[in-house]
Amino acid sequence: MIKLTSLFIIIILSSGSLFSQLKIESIPNGKVMEFESKILNENKRVFVHFPNDYKTKSYPTIYLISSTPNDFRSAICQGEFIVIGIENNDPKKCFTGKYNRDDYLNFLKKELIPFVKTNYNSSPIKFISGHSISGGFVMDIFSRLPNSFSFYIATSPTIHMLDSTVIKTDFSKQRYLYFNIGSRENYEQLEKANNCLYDTLDSLKIKNLNWKYEVLTDETHETNEYTGFCRAYNFYKSFSTIPDSLLNENIHLIVEYINELNSQLGNKIEIGESVFMPNLLINLNAGNYDNVLDVIEFIAQKDTDFFNEESEIIIDIADELRNKGKDTFARKAYQLIFDETKNEIILEKIKELDKKE
Repeated sequence: MIKLTSLFIIIILSSGSLFSQLKIESIPNGKVMEFESKILNENKRVFVHFPNDYKTKSYPTIYLISSTPNDFRSAICQGEFIVIGIENNDPKKCFTGKYNRDDYLNFLKKELIPFVKTNYNSSPIKFISGHSISGGFVMDIFSRLPNSFSFYIATSPTIHMLDSTVIKTDFSKQRYLYFNIGSRENYEQLEKANNCLYDTLDSLKIKNLNWKYEVLTDETHETNEYTGFCRAYNFYKSFSTIPDSLLNENIHLIVEYINELNSQLGNKIEIGESVFMPNLLINLNAGNYDNVLDVIEFIAQKDTDFFNEESEIIIDIADELRNKGKDTFARKAYQLIFDETKNEIILEKIKELDKKE
């Protein structure tokens, strides 16, 4: 058993049995832990980086395979995730051979992830990232047990070293995958295997899988560790904004889309002016008047401050409905505006429309 300093934690499995002890050191915005794994029969150095408010807000977790205390990936993800970096001084030993990979996955699922869940304010959403041989491990989990994580990131993954790449098509929930290689890998087997996997995924059209594969110009096996992860992060961030294609849809479909992304990826997307105004104007110009009324009502109910601040623009939109001869829609819009603002001018416009009837 490891000798502990005065600062120690005893970890209890969900079953109540004692399975490891931790020696803890401090690093900026986090800690370094010496984690005793009984499954791997060795101690693992684990680097934990926290968002400043993680004690009061839950965050998704990203597991960085083969990490260091100053891992550039943790710097990129800091503030948006609870970052768990795991040191592996010999990835080839850890991830070459199915039994080694199975042991490591069991270490994650049965020891480390339960510890993180118990001790930190983590949400159920989990990301995993690895490069080269560690990236091959990430792809092995994705292919065999795809529901283990929400988002898989593999840069220059050595999937040709796996026993097989079996693609499961029974994703029970939405899953995300990003993998890439550099155009200058100079590693024929790696390039061929990844391109082949791309062809396979492209042909399968797997339900509930959102994925992307790239070959990055001028990147080598070494440089792609950095550039590749940045590209993966950009792919993740692409799900933090509302696609332009949704801006002409009903506001409730947009809310449904945002809620789904927030639940899948731990995003904290909120609807605001950047959605409200384009949605109003695009639907007005397209003649989707029911959508116009729905978003006016939505703003009045959900964001009354914005409604009052932008009431002149909303009145202009109601006036435009009237100018288009859509008196029924204009009447409903004016009523929504009056109910919120008690504007006497709007009341007069309502009376004018009522007289026309």
